[in-house]
Amino acid sequence: LRESDPRYDDLLSEHDIKITNLSVLQTTTLDLATETSVEIHQGIIVSSKHGVRFIVNNSIDISGKVLAVVGPHTAQIVGKYAEKFDDVTLVWADNATALSEVILSSFPRHYSWLFYCGDKALDIIPRTLSQNNVDLNQLVVYKVEKKKDLDKALGSLLDVDLFQSVVFFSPSGVEFTSDIIKNRLSKECVLVAFGKSTAAAISTCFGDIYVIRICDHPTPSGVFECPAELVIVRVFIGNSTRYL
Repeated sequence: LRESDPRYDDLLSEHDIKITNLSVLQTTTLDLATETSVEIHQGIIVSSKHGVRFIVNNSIDISGKVLAVVGPHTAQIVGKYAEKFDDVTLVWADNATALSEVILSSFPRHYSWLFYCGDKALDIIPRTLSQNNVDLNQLVVYKVEKKKDLDKALGSLLDVDLFQSVVFFSPSGVEFTSDIIKNRLSKECVLVAFGKSTAAAISTCFGDIYVIRICDHPTPSGVFECPAELVIVRVFIGNSTRYL
């Protein structure tokens, strides 16, 4: 359940995999004052394209600072605005846990960080940095909501098709769809999670009803890191960053 994304569509089509697309989430950028004392922080953290675009659209000057981002796709978005970040030290990692480790191992503990995040951001980065006495300020710059009419649209989809596997890209995708699809999938259906946090959300919402597989890397090829039977994957339930 997501918008069409050529990175995934092309790769999966090469393996004769049929995909059904349906929007799940909508994201709204908040109207905030941008005087957030950026100058007192040595590092900026973003976990999605929305954080990057908040910086760009508000012309926030982060010259000379470290920009730490979660996920290769977010790093690619930074690259699209290269002229805006030509005097920035960019580091990125596949997930929040890995990025926290990069921050702790690569930069002085006295650095202060500003985290541009959404209202449903996980606490992995704040908790890890706090436990290691690293100063972090969070600023919620966008909110994530369930798409209007999602229940009806998804229900209709489940009425007419049988899915052998469902891939979730975020805890929010799990949260907003689990009540709709629970007990409407075959017990043989495999639920695939991109990342351990998403897997934990699946476990919480679905219990042990379905088999859960985890893809550790948030890339198109990550789908194929899971067992071979997942070549029959059909539905993608994503997040507001890439898979609406």
